[in-house]
Amino acid sequence: MTPAKRRIKPRKNKTVAAFTENEFLEATSGRIDKFSENVRDPSRRTRDLREQTNQGAFPKKSAADKILKGVILIFCISCFLYQSTNFFMLYFTYPTTLSLIVTNPEVIIKPALTFCSSDPVNRIHFCTEYPNLCKKPSNLTEFCEKYPFNCGGYNSNLRIPDLEKIEGNFTLKTLEAIQHMHLSYIHGQSKRNPSNLRVQWSGSEMKENFIFNQLNGFYSICNSLNLHSDGNAEPEKWTINSSKRGGRNMIDYIALQMANNESFLYERFPKVIFSVHSPFVHDNPHILQNELKLGHRYEIDVRLKEEYLLPHPYPTDCTDYNDLWRENNKTGPRSQETCKKKCYVTFEEQCWKCTPLWKKMKPNEKYMQGILVQVI
Repeated sequence: MTPAKRRIKPRKNKTVAAFTENEFLEATSGRIDKFSENVRDPSRRTRDLREQTNQGAFPKKSAADKILKGVILIFCISCFLYQSTNFFMLYFTYPTTLSLIVTNPEVIIKPALTFCSSDPVNRIHFCTEYPNLCKKPSNLTEFCEKYPFNCGGYNSNLRIPDLEKIEGNFTLKTLEAIQHMHLSYIHGQSKRNPSNLRVQWSGSEMKENFIFNQLNGFYSICNSLNLHSDGNAEPEKWTINSSKRGGRNMIDYIALQMANNESFLYERFPKVIFSVHSPFVHDNPHILQNELKLGHRYEIDVRLKEEYLLPHPYPTDCTDYNDLWRENNKTGPRSQETCKKKCYVTFEEQCWKCTPLWKKMKPNEKYMQGILVQVI
Protein backbone atom coordinates (compact mmCIF):
# COMPACT_ATOMS: atom_id res chain seq x y z
CA MET A 1 0.00 0.00 0.00
CA THR A 2 1.43 3.21 -1.14
CA PRO A 3 1.51 5.86 1.60
CA ALA A 4 -0.45 9.04 0.91
CA LYS A 5 1.52 12.12 0.37
CA ARG A 6 0.62 15.04 2.66
CA ARG A 7 0.83 18.47 1.16
CA ILE A 8 2.18 21.03 3.56
CA LYS A 9 0.97 24.59 3.01
CA PRO A 10 3.43 27.34 3.61
CA ARG A 11 2.73 29.43 6.77
CA LYS A 12 1.80 32.97 6.17
CA ASN A 13 3.41 35.86 8.02
CA LYS A 14 0.99 37.00 10.82
CA THR A 15 2.30 40.59 10.94
CA VAL A 16 1.50 42.77 7.99
CA ALA A 17 3.01 46.25 7.82
CA ALA A 18 1.54 49.02 5.75
CA PHE A 19 3.71 51.76 4.30
CA THR A 20 2.78 55.18 3.10
CA GLU A 21 4.04 56.79 -0.04
CA ASN A 22 6.33 59.21 1.83
CA GLU A 23 7.87 56.42 3.83
CA PHE A 24 8.47 54.51 0.67
CA LEU A 25 10.21 57.49 -0.88
CA GLU A 26 12.29 58.00 2.26
CA ALA A 27 13.25 54.39 2.15
CA THR A 28 14.26 54.61 -1.47
CA SER A 29 16.14 57.93 -1.05
CA GLY A 30 18.89 56.64 1.18
CA ARG A 31 17.25 55.69 4.47
CA ILE A 32 17.56 52.05 3.69
CA ASP A 33 18.91 51.18 7.10
CA LYS A 34 15.90 52.53 9.02
CA PHE A 35 13.49 50.96 6.58
CA SER A 36 15.24 47.65 6.88
CA GLU A 37 15.23 47.93 10.68
CA ASN A 38 11.45 48.65 10.75
CA VAL A 39 10.81 45.76 8.45
CA ARG A 40 12.81 43.49 10.67
CA ASP A 41 10.92 44.75 13.83
CA PRO A 42 7.16 45.00 12.99
CA SER A 43 6.14 45.73 16.63
CA ARG A 44 8.27 48.86 16.70
CA ARG A 45 6.75 49.94 13.43
CA THR A 46 3.23 49.60 14.88
CA ARG A 47 4.22 51.57 18.00
CA ASP A 48 5.58 54.43 15.93
CA LEU A 49 2.37 54.64 13.93
CA ARG A 50 0.30 54.71 17.13
CA GLU A 51 2.39 57.55 18.59
CA GLN A 52 1.99 59.58 15.42
CA THR A 53 -1.79 59.05 15.48
CA ASN A 54 -2.06 60.11 19.14
CA GLN A 55 -0.05 63.25 18.53
CA GLY A 56 -2.41 64.24 15.72
CA ALA A 57 -5.64 63.53 17.63
CA PHE A 58 -4.56 64.88 21.06
CA PRO A 59 -2.27 67.86 20.65
CA LYS A 60 -0.28 69.04 23.62
CA LYS A 61 -2.12 71.58 25.87
CA SER A 62 -0.73 75.03 26.39
CA ALA A 63 0.07 76.64 29.74
CA ALA A 64 -3.05 78.90 29.54
CA ASP A 65 -5.32 75.86 29.42
CA LYS A 66 -3.67 74.39 32.48
CA ILE A 67 -4.00 77.67 34.40
CA LEU A 68 -7.70 77.96 33.49
CA LYS A 69 -8.38 74.44 34.70
CA GLY A 70 -6.59 75.16 37.93
CA VAL A 71 -8.62 78.32 38.54
CA ILE A 72 -11.91 76.49 37.93
CA LEU A 73 -10.89 73.70 40.27
CA ILE A 74 -9.94 76.15 43.02
CA PHE A 75 -13.26 78.01 42.59
CA CYS A 76 -15.30 74.82 42.88
CA ILE A 77 -13.42 73.73 45.98
CA SER A 78 -13.91 77.18 47.55
CA CYS A 79 -17.68 77.08 46.93
CA PHE A 80 -17.90 73.60 48.39
CA LEU A 81 -15.99 74.64 51.51
CA TYR A 82 -18.13 77.78 51.92
CA GLN A 83 -21.41 75.89 51.74
CA SER A 84 -20.13 73.14 53.97
CA THR A 85 -19.03 75.69 56.58
CA ASN A 86 -22.44 77.40 56.57
CA PHE A 87 -24.21 74.08 56.88
CA PHE A 88 -22.16 72.94 59.85
CA MET A 89 -22.57 76.33 61.53
CA LEU A 90 -26.36 76.00 61.27
CA TYR A 91 -26.20 72.36 62.27
CA PHE A 92 -24.30 73.02 65.48
CA THR A 93 -26.14 76.29 66.28
CA TYR A 94 -29.73 75.02 66.21
CA PRO A 95 -30.76 71.78 67.88
CA THR A 96 -31.94 69.06 65.56
CA THR A 97 -33.89 67.10 68.12
CA LEU A 98 -37.55 68.12 68.25
CA SER A 99 -40.03 67.09 70.90
CA LEU A 100 -43.74 67.13 70.15
CA ILE A 101 -46.19 67.45 73.02
CA VAL A 102 -49.91 66.91 72.55
CA THR A 103 -51.98 68.35 75.39
CA ASN A 104 -55.69 68.51 76.13
CA PRO A 105 -56.09 71.51 78.45
CA GLU A 106 -59.05 71.57 80.76
CA VAL A 107 -58.96 75.34 81.23
CA ILE A 108 -58.30 77.82 78.42
CA ILE A 109 -58.25 81.60 78.10
CA LYS A 110 -61.45 82.84 76.55
CA PRO A 111 -61.08 84.81 73.31
CA ALA A 112 -62.03 88.45 73.03
CA LEU A 113 -65.03 89.56 70.97
CA THR A 114 -65.46 92.97 69.36
CA PHE A 115 -68.76 94.23 67.90
CA CYS A 116 -69.16 97.38 65.79
CA SER A 117 -72.01 99.02 63.96
CA SER A 118 -71.81 99.58 60.22
CA ASP A 119 -73.17 103.12 60.73
CA PRO A 120 -70.84 105.92 61.83
CA VAL A 121 -73.46 107.50 64.16
CA ASN A 122 -77.08 107.20 65.19
CA ARG A 123 -79.29 109.14 62.77
CA ILE A 124 -81.68 110.51 65.43
CA HIS A 125 -78.79 111.70 67.61
CA PHE A 126 -77.10 113.30 64.62
CA CYS A 127 -80.19 115.22 63.52
CA THR A 128 -80.83 116.33 67.12
CA GLU A 129 -77.29 117.74 67.44
CA TYR A 130 -77.09 119.17 63.91
CA PRO A 131 -80.60 120.01 62.69
CA ASN A 132 -79.13 122.26 60.01
CA LEU A 133 -77.54 119.20 58.39
CA CYS A 134 -80.81 117.24 58.28
CA LYS A 135 -84.05 117.63 56.37
CA LYS A 136 -87.45 116.06 55.97
CA PRO A 137 -88.03 113.78 52.99
CA SER A 138 -89.50 115.71 50.09
CA ASN A 139 -92.16 113.02 49.62
CA LEU A 140 -92.73 111.10 52.86
CA THR A 141 -95.07 108.51 51.30
CA GLU A 142 -92.67 107.70 48.51
CA PHE A 143 -89.77 107.61 50.95
CA CYS A 144 -91.53 105.12 53.25
CA GLU A 145 -92.46 102.92 50.31
CA LYS A 146 -88.86 102.87 49.12
CA TYR A 147 -87.25 102.54 52.57
CA PRO A 148 -89.96 101.03 54.80
CA PHE A 149 -87.54 100.05 57.58
CA ASN A 150 -86.99 103.75 58.38
CA CYS A 151 -90.68 104.43 58.92
CA GLY A 152 -92.78 103.42 61.88
CA GLY A 153 -94.87 105.22 64.44
CA TYR A 154 -94.85 109.00 64.14
CA ASN A 155 -93.38 109.64 60.73
CA SER A 156 -94.30 113.30 60.72
CA ASN A 157 -91.14 114.09 62.69
CA LEU A 158 -88.94 111.92 60.50
CA ARG A 159 -85.73 113.66 59.54
CA ILE A 160 -82.85 112.31 57.49
CA PRO A 161 -79.31 113.62 56.96
CA ASP A 162 -78.96 116.04 54.09
CA LEU A 163 -76.40 113.92 52.32
CA GLU A 164 -75.32 116.29 49.61
CA LYS A 165 -72.89 114.11 47.80
CA ILE A 166 -69.81 114.91 45.82
CA GLU A 167 -69.12 111.95 43.57
CA GLY A 168 -70.48 109.56 46.19
CA ASN A 169 -68.80 111.15 49.24
CA PHE A 170 -70.18 113.31 52.04
CA THR A 171 -69.55 117.01 52.27
CA LEU A 172 -66.91 118.36 54.61
CA LYS A 173 -69.53 119.73 57.03
CA THR A 174 -71.07 116.29 57.48
CA LEU A 175 -67.66 114.71 58.02
CA GLU A 176 -66.68 117.30 60.60
CA ALA A 177 -69.98 116.86 62.45
CA ILE A 178 -69.56 113.08 62.69
CA GLN A 179 -65.94 113.39 63.81
CA HIS A 180 -66.89 116.01 66.39
CA MET A 181 -69.55 113.69 67.86
CA HIS A 182 -67.01 110.88 68.10
CA LEU A 183 -64.28 112.94 69.76
CA SER A 184 -66.69 114.65 72.15
CA TYR A 185 -67.82 111.28 73.45
CA ILE A 186 -64.32 109.75 73.52
CA HIS A 187 -62.84 112.64 75.53
CA GLY A 188 -65.79 112.81 77.93
CA GLN A 189 -67.25 116.10 76.68
CA SER A 190 -70.53 114.37 75.85
CA LYS A 191 -72.21 111.49 77.67
CA ARG A 192 -74.40 110.49 74.75
CA ASN A 193 -73.03 107.52 72.87
CA PRO A 194 -73.34 108.34 69.14
CA SER A 195 -73.43 104.65 68.20
CA ASN A 196 -76.75 102.87 67.66
CA LEU A 197 -75.47 99.47 68.89
CA ARG A 198 -76.23 98.13 72.35
CA VAL A 199 -74.79 94.89 73.72
CA GLN A 200 -76.39 92.87 76.52
CA TRP A 201 -74.18 90.39 78.28
CA SER A 202 -74.34 88.76 81.70
CA GLY A 203 -70.59 88.42 82.04
CA SER A 204 -67.98 90.77 83.42
CA GLU A 205 -67.16 94.29 82.34
CA MET A 206 -67.92 95.39 78.79
CA LYS A 207 -65.33 97.77 77.33
CA GLU A 208 -65.85 100.44 74.74
CA ASN A 209 -63.21 100.17 72.07
CA PHE A 210 -62.47 103.18 69.85
CA ILE A 211 -61.07 102.10 66.49
CA PHE A 212 -59.73 104.75 64.12
CA ASN A 213 -60.21 104.34 60.38
CA GLN A 214 -57.43 106.09 58.47
CA LEU A 215 -59.34 106.11 55.18
CA ASN A 216 -62.26 108.31 56.24
CA GLY A 217 -61.04 109.75 59.54
CA PHE A 218 -63.90 108.19 61.51
CA TYR A 219 -63.79 106.48 64.87
CA SER A 220 -65.80 103.30 65.24
CA ILE A 221 -67.25 103.13 68.74
CA CYS A 222 -67.26 99.39 69.33
CA ASN A 223 -67.91 97.07 72.27
CA SER A 224 -65.33 94.46 73.29
CA LEU A 225 -65.65 91.53 75.66
CA ASN A 226 -62.69 90.10 77.57
CA LEU A 227 -60.28 92.68 76.14
CA HIS A 228 -57.25 93.19 78.40
CA SER A 229 -54.68 94.94 76.22
CA ASP A 230 -53.25 97.28 78.87
CA GLY A 231 -55.24 96.84 82.10
CA ASN A 232 -54.23 95.13 85.33
CA ALA A 233 -56.94 92.44 85.22
CA GLU A 234 -56.41 88.91 84.04
CA PRO A 235 -58.43 87.61 81.08
CA GLU A 236 -61.36 85.33 81.74
CA LYS A 237 -60.89 81.59 81.54
CA TRP A 238 -63.22 78.81 80.51
CA THR A 239 -63.39 75.21 81.69
CA ILE A 240 -63.83 72.70 78.87
CA ASN A 241 -66.51 70.07 79.32
CA SER A 242 -64.65 66.87 78.41
CA SER A 243 -67.61 64.57 79.12
CA LYS A 244 -68.92 62.91 75.99
CA ARG A 245 -72.40 62.70 77.49
CA GLY A 246 -72.53 66.39 78.17
CA GLY A 247 -74.38 68.68 75.83
CA ARG A 248 -73.00 71.48 73.74
CA ASN A 249 -71.10 73.83 76.01
CA MET A 250 -71.48 77.45 74.96
CA ILE A 251 -68.85 79.97 75.98
CA ASP A 252 -71.12 83.03 76.05
CA TYR A 253 -74.62 84.18 75.21
CA ILE A 254 -74.69 87.70 73.82
CA ALA A 255 -77.69 89.78 72.76
CA LEU A 256 -77.20 92.65 70.32
CA GLN A 257 -79.76 95.42 70.00
CA MET A 258 -79.87 97.94 67.20
CA ALA A 259 -82.90 99.82 65.91
CA ASN A 260 -83.25 99.53 62.17
CA ASN A 261 -85.08 102.87 61.88
CA GLU A 262 -82.17 104.87 63.33
CA SER A 263 -79.61 104.12 60.65
CA PHE A 264 -77.56 107.11 59.51
CA LEU A 265 -77.21 105.55 56.07
CA TYR A 266 -80.96 105.26 55.66
CA GLU A 267 -80.76 103.68 52.21
CA ARG A 268 -79.73 100.28 53.60
CA PHE A 269 -80.23 98.07 56.63
CA PRO A 270 -77.73 98.54 59.45
CA LYS A 271 -75.43 95.62 60.22
CA VAL A 272 -73.23 94.47 63.05
CA ILE A 273 -69.59 93.69 62.25
CA PHE A 274 -67.66 91.49 64.66
CA SER A 275 -64.31 89.78 65.12
CA VAL A 276 -62.82 87.11 67.41
CA HIS A 277 -59.27 87.82 68.52
CA SER A 278 -56.72 87.61 71.31
CA PRO A 279 -57.59 89.28 74.64
CA PHE A 280 -54.28 91.17 74.48
CA VAL A 281 -54.65 92.67 70.98
CA HIS A 282 -56.97 95.35 69.60
CA ASP A 283 -58.65 94.19 66.42
CA ASN A 284 -60.48 96.09 63.69
CA PRO A 285 -63.64 94.20 62.60
CA HIS A 286 -63.97 96.39 59.50
CA ILE A 287 -61.03 94.60 57.88
CA LEU A 288 -62.51 91.09 57.58
CA GLN A 289 -66.15 92.24 57.53
CA ASN A 290 -67.80 89.39 59.46
CA GLU A 291 -71.42 90.53 59.31
CA LEU A 292 -74.43 89.81 61.52
CA LYS A 293 -77.87 90.70 60.17
CA LEU A 294 -80.75 91.96 62.25
CA GLY A 295 -83.42 89.50 63.32
CA HIS A 296 -81.16 86.43 63.20
CA ARG A 297 -79.67 84.09 65.79
CA TYR A 298 -76.15 82.83 65.27
CA GLU A 299 -74.06 80.05 66.77
CA ILE A 300 -70.39 80.73 66.17
CA ASP A 301 -67.76 78.01 66.38
CA VAL A 302 -64.39 79.33 67.49
CA ARG A 303 -61.08 77.57 66.92
CA LEU A 304 -58.35 78.71 69.30
CA LYS A 305 -54.68 78.60 68.39
CA GLU A 306 -51.59 79.43 70.43
CA GLU A 307 -48.13 80.02 69.02
CA TYR A 308 -45.09 79.46 71.24
CA LEU A 309 -42.03 81.23 69.84
CA LEU A 310 -38.68 79.51 70.20
CA PRO A 311 -36.01 81.21 72.33
CA HIS A 312 -32.50 82.25 71.35
CA PRO A 313 -30.73 81.55 68.96
CA TYR A 314 -33.86 81.35 66.83
CA PRO A 315 -34.94 84.63 65.18
CA THR A 316 -38.34 84.31 66.91
CA ASP A 317 -36.80 85.31 70.24
CA CYS A 318 -39.13 88.31 70.65
CA THR A 319 -40.08 90.35 73.69
CA ASP A 320 -42.52 88.61 76.00
CA TYR A 321 -44.84 91.50 76.81
CA ASN A 322 -46.84 89.40 79.25
CA ASP A 323 -43.78 88.77 81.45
CA LEU A 324 -42.77 92.41 81.07
CA TRP A 325 -46.28 93.42 82.16
CA ARG A 326 -45.96 91.35 85.35
CA GLU A 327 -42.49 92.77 86.08
CA ASN A 328 -43.93 96.31 85.80
CA ASN A 329 -46.55 95.57 88.47
CA LYS A 330 -49.21 94.71 85.86
CA THR A 331 -48.97 98.00 83.99
CA GLY A 332 -48.24 98.82 80.37
CA PRO A 333 -49.08 97.12 77.08
CA ARG A 334 -49.44 93.35 76.93
CA SER A 335 -48.70 92.93 73.21
CA GLN A 336 -46.59 94.51 70.51
CA GLU A 337 -49.70 95.68 68.64
CA THR A 338 -50.93 97.59 71.69
CA CYS A 339 -47.51 99.19 72.10
CA LYS A 340 -47.60 100.41 68.49
CA LYS A 341 -51.14 101.71 68.91
CA LYS A 342 -50.09 103.83 71.89
CA CYS A 343 -47.32 105.35 69.78
CA TYR A 344 -49.41 106.65 66.90
CA VAL A 345 -52.77 107.31 68.57
CA THR A 346 -51.60 110.87 69.35
CA PHE A 347 -50.91 111.55 65.69
CA GLU A 348 -54.32 110.17 64.73
CA GLU A 349 -56.14 112.56 67.06
CA GLN A 350 -54.08 115.55 65.92
CA CYS A 351 -54.88 114.75 62.32
CA TRP A 352 -58.54 113.88 62.70
CA LYS A 353 -59.49 116.61 60.19
CA CYS A 354 -57.21 115.24 57.51
CA THR A 355 -58.92 114.69 54.20
CA PRO A 356 -58.33 111.34 52.47
CA LEU A 357 -56.56 111.40 49.14
CA TRP A 358 -59.55 109.96 47.31
CA LYS A 359 -61.86 112.76 48.46
CA LYS A 360 -62.53 115.77 46.25
CA MET A 361 -63.75 118.90 48.01
CA LYS A 362 -65.65 121.89 46.69
CA PRO A 363 -63.53 124.89 45.67
CA ASN A 364 -65.09 127.11 48.39
CA GLU A 365 -64.51 124.62 51.23
CA LYS A 366 -61.36 124.74 53.31
CA TYR A 367 -59.77 121.72 54.89
CA MET A 368 -56.67 120.78 56.82
CA GLN A 369 -53.96 118.58 55.43
CA GLY A 370 -51.63 116.51 57.58
CA ILE A 371 -49.55 113.39 57.86
CA LEU A 372 -50.51 110.12 59.48
CA VAL A 373 -47.55 108.42 61.12
CA GLN A 374 -47.45 104.65 61.46
CA VAL A 375 -44.80 103.00 63.63
CA ILE A 376 -43.59 99.67 62.24
